[in-house]
Amino acid sequence: MVMKNTILSNKDSKLIENVIAKYGEIVTVGNLLKVFQKEYSGFSAHNRISQLKKNGWLIRVKQGLYVVVSDIASRSMSNVSLFRIAKALNNKSYVSADYGLNYYNMFDQYGRTLTSITTTRTKKYEFQGIIFKFAKINKDYYFGFSEKRVEGKLVNIADLEKIIIDYLYLSKTSHTLSLVLEKLVDYKNEFNFEKMQNYASRCNITIQRKIGFLLDQIKADSEKLYGVVKRNNKGYSRFSKDSKKFNGKWRVYYDHRIIK
Repeated sequence: MVMKNTILSNKDSKLIENVIAKYGEIVTVGNLLKVFQKEYSGFSAHNRISQLKKNGWLIRVKQGLYVVVSDIASRSMSNVSLFRIAKALNNKSYVSADYGLNYYNMFDQYGRTLTSITTTRTKKYEFQGIIFKFAKINKDYYFGFSEKRVEGKLVNIADLEKIIIDYLYLSKTSHTLSLVLEKLVDYKNEFNFEKMQNYASRCNITIQRKIGFLLDQIKADSEKLYGVVKRNNKGYSRFSKDSKKFNGKWRVYYDHRIIK
């Protein structure tokens, strides 16, 4: 078995320190070259970077994007926040769904999929066992997030109220209905329901009906949203294909096994 060279030369160690100081732990090949070409010729700089990749000091996230390892003990697994990696993969996106709830301490487990919202095309990446999923939404729905500081860097994370809307927008299953209702009940005091109504008012009538119906279930104020819905309350909507029971106020079918 061939052992990798895990010891950095003083020169390379200093260069890696300079890369992290200038660009952070998540870098492009271009970032690396700008630093390494100060000490190596163009060809030698490429070769040296390739050798550091082989030895595990640069962990590939996707083509041309790497996590720089500064500690030998962490070489087998990146210690860089998944939120920061998500932003590096797509700067025009924000984290939502399960990992969004986890940021607010409302989800007690880490799943294998981190979902980010974007207006660009849907895409998936895998890095160290985590699937980074970028879900495309209509550009009119690309709102309701803000910058949060994680590990000293700014990342985009959905507001709590927008996470609920994103769940309902992206998934039409009974599981999603159950999950959303559970969070609304368990963390009722953490949500700003006026903001949620305002956000829902900017979405389509299906989202408006679903949010309004759920607010009624937890006995939260839905009056403002109902004022929006009743002006164009034609047809009907469904939470999922299993939704059989009809609510006349919001004109929405829901799963009676979840909501009695």
